[in-house]
Amino acid sequence: MPIETKNIGELKNYKFFVPSYQRGYRWTEQEVTALFDDVSEFPAEGGKRYCIQPLIVKLRSDGSFEVVDEQQRLTTIYIFMKIAAQEIKSAIPPFTLEYETRKDSAVFLKSLSDDTDFEEKKQKNIDYFHIASAYKTINGWFDKQHDKSVAIQKLNTKIRESVFFIWYEIPAENDPIIMFTKVNLGKIPLTNAELIKALLLNKDNFNMDSADKDKQYPEIYKRQSEISLAWDKIEQGLRNNSFWYFLNEKERSGTRIDMLFELLANEKNSAFSAENRISHNQHYFSFLVFSAAMDAEPDKAGFVKNLWSEVEKLYAEFHDWYIDLDKYHIIGYLITAGTDIADVFALTRNKRKSSVMKELVEKAKKLTGPYNNLTDIYYDNKNDRKQIRKLLLAFNIATLVCKSEKQYRFPFDIYKGETGDRIKWDIEHIHATADDTGEADDLLWNLTLLDCGTNRNPKYACKTFDEKRKIIIEREAKGLFVPLCTKNVFLKVYSMNIKDMSKWENDDKKDYITAIKNILDSFFEGGFIK
Repeated sequence: MPIETKNIGELKNYKFFVPSYQRGYRWTEQEVTALFDDVSEFPAEGGKRYCIQPLIVKLRSDGSFEVVDEQQRLTTIYIFMKIAAQEIKSAIPPFTLEYETRKDSAVFLKSLSDDTDFEEKKQKNIDYFHIASAYKTINGWFDKQHDKSVAIQKLNTKIRESVFFIWYEIPAENDPIIMFTKVNLGKIPLTNAELIKALLLNKDNFNMDSADKDKQYPEIYKRQSEISLAWDKIEQGLRNNSFWYFLNEKERSGTRIDMLFELLANEKNSAFSAENRISHNQHYFSFLVFSAAMDAEPDKAGFVKNLWSEVEKLYAEFHDWYIDLDKYHIIGYLITAGTDIADVFALTRNKRKSSVMKELVEKAKKLTGPYNNLTDIYYDNKNDRKQIRKLLLAFNIATLVCKSEKQYRFPFDIYKGETGDRIKWDIEHIHATADDTGEADDLLWNLTLLDCGTNRNPKYACKTFDEKRKIIIEREAKGLFVPLCTKNVFLKVYSMNIKDMSKWENDDKKDYITAIKNILDSFFEGGFIK
């Protein structure tokens, strides 16, 4: 499955065939303008490349390429070049387009010029209409430039030299309609991982003696199969939601293994010279980084072996984090509280475990914020409210790390929502405003974490302390998640001298604050680190 990047100039003498299952050209003014705005704004200096979506093709018996996807961009670029050819004699389109069921459209495309009678011809069929509209839009775009002639010349050079398609050629035995259905009707774009997989498993990457290729095909197939099987095993491992949501805040579109490639691509890209670095805002950033790295590497087989080894090592490292309950809880807290996994990754690279743990705990301490004066933190202060969420989550995590027998995992997947739709966690007032036994307050000692579904339920909201306890116990009895420290609050686990289980009194509040302070002190001092 050949996959590479090709600039527009490299498509010289290519013949593209648009099959009958494709719709006609349908880009509107908005889509055409967006493409030209993006290309115009892209800085091409220093050999930088602007990569557009994968051009998915299949080689036909006559040497032409069947266009499975990206007909719209390919046609738009062709229309631009018909405009440029009137300004620059050498700027004729390098490739041709023909259509299985709309042969007149190819003729119309070839005839495009400022002398074309668009008003009459575009009424003949819908393809003519959209092609003529795009021609007018592109001309109008250049009319807005300071010097139309210069702008056309500059953009022509940029498009031919610096605009690249990701060339994705599907195997001869594959049904192109299945691929078309996936990326068009199914609205499922190719992922970075799919492109990288095709890049790595290309049989041309593996060393072959040209004089004895046939005998070496089984060995090539074996290496491809080994990587494919290991790839599927890693993807399946990341499908474990407990593992995934420990490392991530939400679901990713496509394959989860993309996360590993993104981290490794960031590292590799930072090692490139400044002029060769790939822009992070490119849609297929990871693929483009590895494609560029492979282009510069004469030993393709060695590159594939080393990259795949890095992927397996990274996955193994993440799995080690997951198995080690201390790392699991601290790293899980950092990511849930807003730390990017790339930052955690950087903290853990090539360091001793004790050093890593100390740095992770220090990072967690800074993220949580000051907690020496917990009685000065108020719910009605918006800035304090952000810290309250982190403090209460840290209190739950620290309790598991410092006090438990290390047999219980905080369920980050449930906390974040297994579907990727984050569960909203309210900062719950333990002593409710409606409780006529006293006035509710907004200090931390009267606050805990509770999911909004329970907290905002009329059967729970504004109930007394003992009524809330019954509801929370019932919820947990049904197997639903209640944060450990929230349950402890309503069971008065932190109260040193229980006088009345039906009320949340001042002594309970003070003992609760003391418990939070002591647990966080123990956690951030790192006494549990071995």
